[in-house]
Amino acid sequence: MAAPNTSVPLLQYASYAWDLSIVPRANFYMVTPAESTYETLKEIPDYVTQSVPFWFTLMFVEHLIARYLGKRSSRINDTFSSIGSGMIQQMTRVLLLGFELSLYQYVYDHYHLVDLPWDSRWLWWLCILGYDFGYYWAHRAGHEINFLWAAHQVHHSSESYNLTTALRQSMFQGFFFWVFYMPLALVIPAPIFKIHGQFNLIYQFWIHTELVDNLGPLEWILNTPSHHRVHHGRNEKCLDKNYAAVFIIWDRMFGTFEPEPKERNVAYGLVYPLDVWDPIAAQFHYYQYILTKAWNAKGLSIKLQILFRGPGWTPPGEEVVPIPEVQYPVKVFNRSLPTLLLGYLVVQYVLLMPPYFSLMDKGIATLPMWLGVSYVTFTLTCMGMMLDHKSYALGIEVLRCAVVLLLNTHPTAIGMVSTFFFPAPLKMAGMAAVGASMLLSLALMAHRASGGANYWEKAAAAKKVQ
Repeated sequence: MAAPNTSVPLLQYASYAWDLSIVPRANFYMVTPAESTYETLKEIPDYVTQSVPFWFTLMFVEHLIARYLGKRSSRINDTFSSIGSGMIQQMTRVLLLGFELSLYQYVYDHYHLVDLPWDSRWLWWLCILGYDFGYYWAHRAGHEINFLWAAHQVHHSSESYNLTTALRQSMFQGFFFWVFYMPLALVIPAPIFKIHGQFNLIYQFWIHTELVDNLGPLEWILNTPSHHRVHHGRNEKCLDKNYAAVFIIWDRMFGTFEPEPKERNVAYGLVYPLDVWDPIAAQFHYYQYILTKAWNAKGLSIKLQILFRGPGWTPPGEEVVPIPEVQYPVKVFNRSLPTLLLGYLVVQYVLLMPPYFSLMDKGIATLPMWLGVSYVTFTLTCMGMMLDHKSYALGIEVLRCAVVLLLNTHPTAIGMVSTFFFPAPLKMAGMAAVGASMLLSLALMAHRASGGANYWEKAAAAKKVQ
């Protein structure tokens, strides 16, 4: 009697496991044309949203490894700020992506130069290079044109460099960068463009870490953590270097490549570091700076040059301000909170996840969706106010909790926006948590008003820590 053939089930299981692993593999661009080519836009999965659990897992593992090795690990205030910026950017992305893809599809339908089969492997590989080439120039413009830097600087505003930094994104950047990808519409169909747009974006997550050292021969071709650490540096030799997303070859070709110093002494962040945690403030502070500067400048020519020249450009007649030297050991901005309030913020971020992912799932094209976006943004702002020790933060937080309770109980609100806050099975638990949050905020306000210890003052004042 012949022995049973066990190789077939094993191959089936291996194939099944390979299919299930496509999201983690896509984060390293380890996908094949056959499994990631689609004929229509509707067929394409949202790999960005599907990657979120994978990202949070990696962030947690990175934090544990860094602590174990005695290296710099993620800080909770910096992490909150980065995640908040990422959530705001993703809500903007859902809105903008429809516009970008519609315009791209229009250009392709009316002006494409050649008809190529949608499932061509050559077309798939061409789009990898074409999209990454467009990203290089978009990214470079984001550093070398001041009003574009006002958008992109959000991503560089953290003085830490870890996987959470990858989530710190601009809500405005997408409104400008799409221009650099439009030439692809002359050749490449929209579905292939969209899938590589996702892969190009999520590939850049894993390179935001200090735990991965030099990768040998791959350093010549790919953008790696080593190369990208230089890009995030505020040392003078690091400025405006290593713009690549996936392939570092563009920087080598166009003279913007800078290797990481052997001593690994790069200081991260903005040349003039940001000293707030509020993700909304991080999005707008540089716009306020350049618009005020342009408004006060004399002459239309100077005003326009302030907007369109580089961030370091100085109008004629003004004193040139040198780039500040980095002082070692590097000190980074930090502002602490008592454990009770930090725990409170963690709970609020958890409660924010259901409405946020509901928005990501349904889109934001209707009025209720926009109200949901406003709620998520308002919540993130309240969290930022607490992290920044604002004296009015607790009062605003009480107002926010009251709004959530009202919208979930008022007859005219039910059915319009209440479904964004908590799924039906979790609604009672969610409402109880919000009510408890409101009571706790009121108790803290009363404690402070009665002359008790100020929870902002009990925390360490704004300080510099290594």
